[in-house]
Amino acid sequence: MYRAAATTLSAAPPAGLQPFPLPLALVVRREFGPGDREIDVPELHHYFADLSRGHEIGFRPSRVTHARGNTFLEMAREVLAGHLSGERIDLALVAHAAPEFDPRLSAPVNLTAVLPGGPLVFAVSGQGALAPFSALRIAGSYVQRHGFRRVLILIMDQGVTPYDVPDRIGDAATALLFEPGGDREVRSAAVPGVAPAAVAGFRPPGTAVAGPGLARTGAWPGAGVAPAEYPCTGLWAPLAEGTAGPLVLADYDPHHRALGVCVVAEPT
Repeated sequence: MYRAAATTLSAAPPAGLQPFPLPLALVVRREFGPGDREIDVPELHHYFADLSRGHEIGFRPSRVTHARGNTFLEMAREVLAGHLSGERIDLALVAHAAPEFDPRLSAPVNLTAVLPGGPLVFAVSGQGALAPFSALRIAGSYVQRHGFRRVLILIMDQGVTPYDVPDRIGDAATALLFEPGGDREVRSAAVPGVAPAAVAGFRPPGTAVAGPGLARTGAWPGAGVAPAEYPCTGLWAPLAEGTAGPLVLADYDPHHRALGVCVVAEPT
């Protein structure tokens, strides 16, 4: 397991935005209806109860009894179907806010065997909607250090949960493929220690889309707002829809006072 802290930047975007070492070549997004995977087994009841105990979140057995969901692995396979050639993937990261629906499966472990070339695969979580921004930073560092040529970032939302949470989250997956044949430059930053009053000063030029956390601050007037139903993938939907650039994607975590910003240039 790798544990990464947010990058500390001395300058605000756009000066503080770090270019991703490879251009963006492909963006694919898909939303999913109800899945057919079940988690109503005694061992998982005990697991969910233990996991939620002491964390101010309740376990609801009734949600497990009736739960049918999509796993990260299933969504990854379906969103990528027909979009990847047999060329080797060097690195893949799975970025998500909600936990895996079925903890018996590990998307990173299984994707190592599924993706061409048997790449290094791991997950980025525990950062809410800012997980994709951290995934970009981590992946860029690996490319620079190891000379990777083909990198995949999978952004996931999973809404079926056995826990007592009020928000309605949908199931969706977004795939970002970076390789030398890409035609869109990407720059991004994960900025810690940003007070709500300072968020407005971090807005680069371009067509802006704000995640729910940033939208609630009101700091970027006129920006589009990503759907709250998809806290991780919704912000990145305009990329898959072909929205003209430069496109500015950003979200804010008020609890940790952290800001994520990504600028995607127009195709060259």
